[in-house]
Amino acid sequence: MLKTEFIKLIVFLGTLIIFCFGYGKAIQRKSYAASSVELLQLLEVEDKLVENLNDYVKKLKRKLNLLDKSLLIMKAEQNQMRDDYEAYLGNPLNSFRLIHRLHSDWSKWHHYASKINKDELGHIEKANQMRKRLPTAHDLEQSCRGIDGLISFYGLRPEDLAAGNLAGYPNPETALSAQDCFALGEFSLRNRKEDRAEIWFNLTLAQFSKDNLLYKVNRFSRFTVHNTWAALLVKNQALSDDYQFEKLPKESEKNQLYQWINEEILTKRNCRAIFRQQSRLHCRYNSSTTPFTRIAPLKMEELSSDPYMVIYHDVIYDREINWLLDTAKLSLSLVDAGTMSEFRASKDANIILSQGKVVRTLDERVTDMTGLSMELSDEFSLINYGLGGHYVLHTDYHNYYNQTRWARGDRLATLLFYLGDVDSGGATIFPMINVSVTPKRGSAVFWHNLHNSGDMNIKATHSGCPVIVGSKYVLTKWINELPQVFLTPCMKR
Repeated sequence: MLKTEFIKLIVFLGTLIIFCFGYGKAIQRKSYAASSVELLQLLEVEDKLVENLNDYVKKLKRKLNLLDKSLLIMKAEQNQMRDDYEAYLGNPLNSFRLIHRLHSDWSKWHHYASKINKDELGHIEKANQMRKRLPTAHDLEQSCRGIDGLISFYGLRPEDLAAGNLAGYPNPETALSAQDCFALGEFSLRNRKEDRAEIWFNLTLAQFSKDNLLYKVNRFSRFTVHNTWAALLVKNQALSDDYQFEKLPKESEKNQLYQWINEEILTKRNCRAIFRQQSRLHCRYNSSTTPFTRIAPLKMEELSSDPYMVIYHDVIYDREINWLLDTAKLSLSLVDAGTMSEFRASKDANIILSQGKVVRTLDERVTDMTGLSMELSDEFSLINYGLGGHYVLHTDYHNYYNQTRWARGDRLATLLFYLGDVDSGGATIFPMINVSVTPKRGSAVFWHNLHNSGDMNIKATHSGCPVIVGSKYVLTKWINELPQVFLTPCMKR
């Protein structure tokens, strides 16, 4: 009995496996690009889609014609009113008709104009169902690979293919559109064929036509091409500082890629030159932040009012710097590894208050320099940038959600001590306000990351330029906003 049941189970499982295998083969579809027989099916699909769209357009035209005819009647009535408003409204029948039109007719027109009839929906639904038979992203990738293979195998030129010239057989009707060229350019970019991608992007711009209405449907513009092309140039480090984007479409927002590329341009331009924004700001002795500064004022140079930014000169002494550097060599050697990436190349370690009198003295001096409380603020962070050491554009505030911000507080301000000179490079730049600060032993730069209102100040975006020659040591203090509630009252921006 047991043996019989076991045989039945084996037969059942075998049947199930065969069925699943057959089903898997049944749902597997060959790639359209792999066979001309498969491509024939696409011609049938396109015929049906065109026919369906044509019927849909006819219905929309009938609707539009009715609206156009009705609009002529409405304009005639409107012109009659404009000739003499008083005479028109003096007739009670006209007054009645006006009220009736505005009360009843316009709401019905709105309903008619926005209503989609069932037969119209039928066309949309049919087109939606046929999407299952359309080529996939994999099909497009394979077709791009096919064109790219022809170029590589036969030495064809993209310029000839774009013009419809296939291996000496010219046919202008088969010329590639701007979007076709762009798709091939993106394929080349994904497959690390940057030179070929650049050719396709050039051809895209050459084929681009401002009068092509389909671009609006497909959200395709010259900006789309420039955005992708600029990313390629940045990757190849061939993007010049004067690179100009096409004007951004009004309905679009600057996307992350666009912002990143512009940040790259700004960073490189500002790192290569010393920028100081022209202003009426000046140097003076600061003697007003705390009672101590009245008897020991600090040398202060104003750099910006938005964000508030100053440099203090000779604000940290040689013996303090030497102690910090000796501590730095020990502290940084205990760190397993520095941060090395396209965003940052440095090594850092915390210098805490319990490490000695120097740290406590510096903590008090930061209060004298800024007039702010150090309570809840981060510990000092000692950072070392070696050859090529850098930090890309960033902001110091956390941009917490409200609940987290009320509990922890955000970084109101940043103070950066320079513990040594740098032979070449290593400046701290603020590209949005054209300010750069060159590392100078004993100086410190202080700025606000938030507006007086508490909002994030994007103008405080900054970067550490790569160190060319030398080694850069900085001591950073991030100051928390919560303890400053009675020290920095909110003011109008």
